[in-house]
Amino acid sequence: MANMNVRTPRFYTDNINYFLSRGVAQNGNFDVEATHVGNKKIGIQNGTESELFDMNPLNVVDFDTSGTTDGHVLITLDLKANPKKSYIAILNHNLATADGKIRLAASDTESHITTVDYGSATFSMDATQVVNADVIDNDSSNYSIVTPATDGSTIIRFTESDLKFWGIQFEGNSSNTWGSTDLSIGCIMVGEYFDMPHSPDLSVKRSIMFDQVNVLQSIGGQRFSNMSSHGRQGASSSSSPFTTSTNQWNVYGGRIAYDMNFSYLNSTDVMPDEYDYLEHTDDAVVEDIWNKTNGRHIPFIFSVDKDSEGDNAESEHIFARFGQDSLDMTQVAHDIWNVNMRIEEEF
Repeated sequence: MANMNVRTPRFYTDNINYFLSRGVAQNGNFDVEATHVGNKKIGIQNGTESELFDMNPLNVVDFDTSGTTDGHVLITLDLKANPKKSYIAILNHNLATADGKIRLAASDTESHITTVDYGSATFSMDATQVVNADVIDNDSSNYSIVTPATDGSTIIRFTESDLKFWGIQFEGNSSNTWGSTDLSIGCIMVGEYFDMPHSPDLSVKRSIMFDQVNVLQSIGGQRFSNMSSHGRQGASSSSSPFTTSTNQWNVYGGRIAYDMNFSYLNSTDVMPDEYDYLEHTDDAVVEDIWNKTNGRHIPFIFSVDKDSEGDNAESEHIFARFGQDSLDMTQVAHDIWNVNMRIEEEF
């Protein structure tokens, strides 16, 4: 879709950071399988497990895939039995340069996703490309294999599931063999995406803010400025989410922000049926967006058009967080509400 036209927005919130924010330990729940020569498991070379889930995609973790070219990097996730999952995002990876692909699986049995190649997994994922997942093999009933065409950020969506254990295996692509460049990954997100019931009101405000520019004025009236950051980063080895440029001078600067009002939402689309207990089968703005991000605490992926998928879909996606401390809901008719949101890009 051209020009980043606003249609029906979609939110990709992260279950991993939601659990971490509510006291679930990272170690033992969101792990990289340790190096094992016989099973060809490759551990972390530089970085830590927690940095894979720190919501800082420019803070990359790398793996010695060039040293074990037929090896596998296994990420194992305990995402609990009840919360729904419908997407996986890998941000700031170099899978094309490293000549790698992604194998995805899920099961209610933990051993199914700690074993190389996931032969005993139970979920027919039926994965679909959202961003940079050009080749998808859904032939197996045990897993899906995704091959990004370029370095950068990848999002795939799939049949919604509440399975407990999830596996992400990175493996070599050409004859199941890695290239000469080590694999690097910036951030992993898994969760349920939420589509707004309809488009926002026509009064959408979109801003591009250079808010890291500080303009000063001398006593004589001469003005000068300091810019601590111009926004997104782009390089051949590391890029901000949804940036495809490999050099800094071809990156759009500034921070995108959206002010949106959604009018005439049914009360069932805004609030959960009951507010005394989190019911994961419910779908509502408060349940699936505002609560999962703890307001403005946890970033998320935002798309201005849920139908923008495939080639060049990066333009409609930003890595963002809420720019407001409260979600204000105004009742305008019987069981009908208006909701305002401000969404600000992180980079």
